[in-house]
Amino acid sequence: RPSPSPSPLVPSPSSGGQAAAMAEMQDELRRAIAPHLEVLRQELSKRWPTLEPEMVLLHWLCTKHNLEPPQVTLRRPMSTASTDAGSPQPPSSQCSARPRLPCRTMDSKKVKMPPIDTGSLRSPPLHTPGDEQVKMPPIDICSSRSVPFYAQGDDQGAISPTISISSPLTARERPFPREPFRREGVEHVGSSWGEDREPHLFMTGSWTEPRSKPQRPGLRALGHLSQKVEGDARRHVVRTHFLQQSKSGLVDLVASMRQELRGQFLGRVPLLSRDILTEQEQFRLVGLLRPWTFEAGHDIIVEGEIGDRLFIIERGTCEVHKTVNGRQCVVSHLTKGAFFGEIAVLYDMPRTATVRTTSDVTALSLARSDLLATLGERQVEAMRVIARTQVFSNIPILIDVGTEIQVGIAKALKKQTWRRGAILEGASHITSRLFIIEHGHVQRRVAAEVQLPRFWPDGNRVLDIGPGGYFGMRGLLAGAPLGCTYTAMSQADTLSISYQDMLETVPVGERAAFEATVLSSMQSYLLRQVPQLTLMAEEFFKLVREQTEEVTFKKWSVILAQGAHMDSVYILEQGSVIEHDGESASLREQPGEGDAVGSLNFAAKNSAPRVQPGEFFGAECLTDKTAKAPSTVVALTDVKMLRLPQGVVWSVLHEEREHISRIPLLSTHVLGKAEQYMLVGKLRPWNFPAGRFIFREGEIGDMLYVVEKGVCDAIKVIDGQEVVVGQLKKGAFFGELAVMYDMPRTASVRATTDVVCVSLSREDIFSTASSDQIEKMRCIARTQVFNQISMLSGLETDLKVKIAEKLSTRTFAAGATIQRAGEATERMHIIEKGEVRIMSSGGVDLGKKLAGGTIGEMGVLFRESAYETVVAIGEVKTLSISMSELVGCAGSGERPAVERTLLSGFRRALLRELPQLRSKGDEYITAVLGQAEVVSFGQGDIIFEKGSSLTSAYLLEVGEVVEDVPGEEFAKVPVDANGVPVRLFAAEGVRGEGEGGSRFAAASTLRARVDGVRMLRVPRGLVRSLTK
Repeated sequence: RPSPSPSPLVPSPSSGGQAAAMAEMQDELRRAIAPHLEVLRQELSKRWPTLEPEMVLLHWLCTKHNLEPPQVTLRRPMSTASTDAGSPQPPSSQCSARPRLPCRTMDSKKVKMPPIDTGSLRSPPLHTPGDEQVKMPPIDICSSRSVPFYAQGDDQGAISPTISISSPLTARERPFPREPFRREGVEHVGSSWGEDREPHLFMTGSWTEPRSKPQRPGLRALGHLSQKVEGDARRHVVRTHFLQQSKSGLVDLVASMRQELRGQFLGRVPLLSRDILTEQEQFRLVGLLRPWTFEAGHDIIVEGEIGDRLFIIERGTCEVHKTVNGRQCVVSHLTKGAFFGEIAVLYDMPRTATVRTTSDVTALSLARSDLLATLGERQVEAMRVIARTQVFSNIPILIDVGTEIQVGIAKALKKQTWRRGAILEGASHITSRLFIIEHGHVQRRVAAEVQLPRFWPDGNRVLDIGPGGYFGMRGLLAGAPLGCTYTAMSQADTLSISYQDMLETVPVGERAAFEATVLSSMQSYLLRQVPQLTLMAEEFFKLVREQTEEVTFKKWSVILAQGAHMDSVYILEQGSVIEHDGESASLREQPGEGDAVGSLNFAAKNSAPRVQPGEFFGAECLTDKTAKAPSTVVALTDVKMLRLPQGVVWSVLHEEREHISRIPLLSTHVLGKAEQYMLVGKLRPWNFPAGRFIFREGEIGDMLYVVEKGVCDAIKVIDGQEVVVGQLKKGAFFGELAVMYDMPRTASVRATTDVVCVSLSREDIFSTASSDQIEKMRCIARTQVFNQISMLSGLETDLKVKIAEKLSTRTFAAGATIQRAGEATERMHIIEKGEVRIMSSGGVDLGKKLAGGTIGEMGVLFRESAYETVVAIGEVKTLSISMSELVGCAGSGERPAVERTLLSGFRRALLRELPQLRSKGDEYITAVLGQAEVVSFGQGDIIFEKGSSLTSAYLLEVGEVVEDVPGEEFAKVPVDANGVPVRLFAAEGVRGEGEGGSRFAAASTLRARVDGVRMLRVPRGLVRSLTK
């Protein structure tokens, strides 16, 4: 009886084609699943740091597919060494490539490997059911080859490879028994022949097969050869089918994982959470998510636009920009899993911010049409309720109300539809309901300018209110007249509710707390109507709020008398008052009768009653302690007002003014106290979390900042590394030059802790100061620009002021040449406005310079010809001065000292060209300069020779040098890649020692080309000693 032939389904160690196919399959698996497996590993590690991510994933997959999970621990081992100590070492090198999965083999006492005859050259016949069962060799679960899976059945079977029921093989070709494989209590069972179940794709192992004894050549051998060919063909078909199934299974698995992750992202959106939708509804919406790819710097949504999609970030980062006082400011950052624009899937509301990508971003979007087509009316209505609670975040009286109460109020809102031209509320109507615009547009109109409330600074009588807007809140608690007419400009849908209906949605036991919360929120809102308090930092506003008291006045009571000293600000909360341009005595027709008011006098003055809560009187006393009432204020009814004492605000404003006065541009030498207090009222508060950049080096800005609370770091990038150059604490200011010039920021400022800052813009300052005061600011700003010019930074402050006053202003048209290469340098220019392009003598573009940049400072100092050509890009305004004018600003006896200071400043900048000194502080540079040697050379003198040992670095100060380059016939002036003459030579001389402890040798000879060459020599020992 012939020996059993190996199954065509089982790869043999001697089969090169089978091994190659298996290796190809494994490579394809690895490429397809590795990125997704890494993402899952990171997510699982975050959630369960003590568990092994891959084992958790394996356990979950087995459970999902109704397979028995392996009985192994899910906990992460304390160390690889300790894990491997209790189990045999894996026999193959493949295990070392996956340290996360410790390799374990079967007990060799239980399963023995049959002998293998390596000398057989012919394939034995196929195994028949009557043959002896083949024992499995030890299996390494980390092996890269496929593991056989066992099927179950009544008849004696064999191993079931990863094939479907449609396999062409019969039971006679199954070489192994169907008994499940058990190892250390772990059972691995594959799908049976009678079940259409997907095979396991991640189990791996190795095995061998019994080989038959050598056969004699002859007809029997030819028969075996024919069987071998047929078996190879069947094996090829099955293996191809297996690879196709494996690939399909992996694609399905990856797609399933991606869908589950996207489902988690979708569930974070409140409108689409499991509180609103079922798992099946969420699954259907996940299938409708559309992926988008955006490059860095792209605006996904733009503030003010109307959209109909929400977005979820799947990969990358974004910034949220909002327009504040006419400028775009970064208010937050978004990362993976963040969502935005969710209200757009329900309402045509303008986007409240711009979302801009800061890296390449993959985002998922869900359109309104897909949402409405997928969900029923019940779910959509539930989503609208949640969306309404988010709109409440813009309504001051509901901001501090709890979420559950907000949901109850949202459900109680009454929906109404108004045709175009319909009047929703009239000016004389008493406020009884809060209206929220859901769809359409409503116009607010005030009949006359005299009826405009003073808290509307724009003076616009007509205002358009779109979706998400509201009206009726201001007088809701007091029952005040609206004072405006509200008309539907198109078909409009509104949601409204009365204050009584709000109370009914609140549990009885919580109503008192609810009323107190709403009243406090309303009073804070009314206080914010005062211009000096509108933008006050929250920390200071709380102090003011605590000192504010509620007062009442009887009908006809005089609240403020014209000409009287004011010591408080009064804010109308309830009732009606009138302003009269005259003394209070002229209001009475019949003296002694407190309720008789001359109506004719009111009509003659064309005064209008002030009825809207938030009207304020006496705010002038917050900027002027001696302020007197400009008019008489009388109560027309019993009124309730908020009284804000002057001293409370002054104590807060005084501290703010002290901070402002420390800024040289805004000091008392430039501005009076009145202007400083006016600027305090214009301060804008900002909150920056720890780690947030307030601005970055190189950006163009127009705001200065003052630190109110917290600590910031000033950072400069030196040689590609961030270096902290200073710390900013409470009272510190930065960015002050931005309010005068469009200069790039010279450093980045990052919040070290949570920081509260206040800011002033260029517009704020220019609208407050007079023309003379602005000119003084410019002069001071120029002296601060001098601090960034190395040659001028060391001068005394008084001399800087004189130089600033001596500067001449010149304007260059677009394309005009400010400086030409090769021509004598007569004046140094400081760019005040605009930008210029720098080009080398050979025409190479060297870049741009912006406001604050300098032109020709070295040529002026050493009376040299210009090396660069400078051309204006657009209109350019410069401040210029000659060397004689600059030195002439000092007294005759001080001029030599000034020249030495200018030269010292230039040498400091020259020293910073050494890589070892770029990040050093001023004290270190001063120490190096004090010990560096100035050496002079005549024409033809050799500075260093080729091959000589370099022990110093040389910095060219004055003159020209040439370099004898090997292979070149003539010596050349050393230039950089842009054709600009270099000033640093033999920088290796201060680096240290080369390979083997040898010193660096000069690659060429350097000689002086002209007389009077002057160089700064920096020995290596000097840099080393100072570093130690």
